[in-house]
Amino acid sequence: MNILITGGTGFIGSHLIYRLLSLGYKITLLKRPSSDIWRIKDIVRKINTIDIDSLENLESIFINNDFEMVIHLAATYIKETNKRKEISQMKTANITFPSKLLRLAIKNKVKYFINTGTCFEYKLSDAKIDENHKIAPYNFYASTKIAFEALLKSFAEKNYIRGITLKLFYPYGEKDNKNKVIPQMIKATLNKEKMLLTKGGQELNFTYVGDVVNAFVKTLSYISSKKYRKYEVFNIGVDKAYKLQYIGKLLEDLSGNNSILYFLKPYSLNEIMYMSCNYKKAKKLLKWKPETGIIKGITRTYEDFLGNIK
Repeated sequence: MNILITGGTGFIGSHLIYRLLSLGYKITLLKRPSSDIWRIKDIVRKINTIDIDSLENLESIFINNDFEMVIHLAATYIKETNKRKEISQMKTANITFPSKLLRLAIKNKVKYFINTGTCFEYKLSDAKIDENHKIAPYNFYASTKIAFEALLKSFAEKNYIRGITLKLFYPYGEKDNKNKVIPQMIKATLNKEKMLLTKGGQELNFTYVGDVVNAFVKTLSYISSKKYRKYEVFNIGVDKAYKLQYIGKLLEDLSGNNSILYFLKPYSLNEIMYMSCNYKKAKKLLKWKPETGIIKGITRTYEDFLGNIK
């Protein structure tokens, strides 16, 4: 199967490309010319890489390649979206681009489209969140994801293409983005640099990247099989939440450097204090469940960062 992937130079996408290559799939990576390929430098020659600097160039890519599937992971996330330019960037990257990608996929008879959503689309809750939970976007980023998902659902329900969205819950792991909290804590413990954090009572369901990749592989099989009936959304995440303080203690123990992480700062006004996932639907239909415990996942992540420093 010939698969077009967006976001393949990123955290999750790079892991997915490695896995799909090992399974024998033909991969074409669509990326920005400015994208850093450090995560896939070992295998970049094994895939077809296409730089895209304008949406106007998209159609020729479909015409010149016989794709059967699109896996869309590319996204732009800007934490603070107070400026028109930032809002415009997110709308273009998260709505306009995938919308054109989807329309061209349909026009060129691509059969399958796997989309990536986020847990931040759901209304915050003290209960485990399933796919029927109320939609109430946490931020503008989540709103853009919802907007494109509505289009994908509409086209899939009209049988123009088979579509599925995976909503991911707090993925972490090797080669994670360095501005996220777990990598920042790892860096602090490795370098013995004291780090001031919020009080650390946030209970979040950190989900290991290897398990997330397994979900994509299971979805690939499902969407192309006779089991597929209609557009579906699947929550991909563990059902147990861990306090940030606990994650910090694991990292201090791994490094042997205690009293590095100080959980003292007050919480922000919109702090997410709890998030957990009900993955029963994915277990039933995709035959997926998370396999990696938090200690094993954090240890692997820590050792990867340690190896890169050395």
